[in-house]
Amino acid sequence: MRFIGPLLLIATFFFLCFGAGERALAQRNALPIVFEEYPPYEFVEDGQVKGINMDIIREAFKRMGITPFFEPRPWNRAIYQLKTGEILALSSGFRTKDRQLFAYFPDTPLALETNMVITRSDRDISIKSLDDLRPLRIGVVRGYAYGTKFDTMRGLNIIEAQSAHQLLLMLLNDRMDVAICNQTVFKYIARKEEALDKIRFVFEVSREPLYLMFSRAHGQRAKQLANDFGAVVRQMVKDGSFAAIEARY
Repeated sequence: MRFIGPLLLIATFFFLCFGAGERALAQRNALPIVFEEYPPYEFVEDGQVKGINMDIIREAFKRMGITPFFEPRPWNRAIYQLKTGEILALSSGFRTKDRQLFAYFPDTPLALETNMVITRSDRDISIKSLDDLRPLRIGVVRGYAYGTKFDTMRGLNIIEAQSAHQLLLMLLNDRMDVAICNQTVFKYIARKEEALDKIRFVFEVSREPLYLMFSRAHGQRAKQLANDFGAVVRQMVKDGSFAAIEARY
């Protein structure tokens, strides 16, 4: 199935999630948001969808008169479905040339992501430039972007993990020499695993904004949503509600 119309997509999601008895909730003002677990930006805890980006999205769409609901999916699957139009929106990712071919990006980001090279605290590894990575086993999450300079490097010994959590475990188990990940995400996961003292952040790879992405396959509706969303988030930055949400995490 290559394309689902917006109204059919919304009705289908509500039917699957809440059953036929709740189909009346599937109205035009509902918006499905797909995400991959990426704490503290996007995650599920005790059956509840939480995170900085999730709360920003909730508040922004509330101001737009839209009710979002959320569904976690693996990143590579979600990216593919964003391309084909099987989903309407995906949180959150870098704006890259490739992604601009299939996604609309609001003019205001959800967060600023700092990607770092991380090693175990008991390893004597020093990184002064990206070229210092060449002799090392480098862990990344499959399908993630880490900035143009790193993403365009060739000849690296790349080891792929399925998630940031798996990346941490593989680093701790000496499956790789270094990992590359969002600093905030890796700290959050390491703290949960009581392993923050077992890792070191040694080099900044990139610092780029993260966006809510809307599928170009949904045409003018998605383009308008992206424009409206960016304007509302910009207003949230001005009135302080954006910073207040970040402070909760």
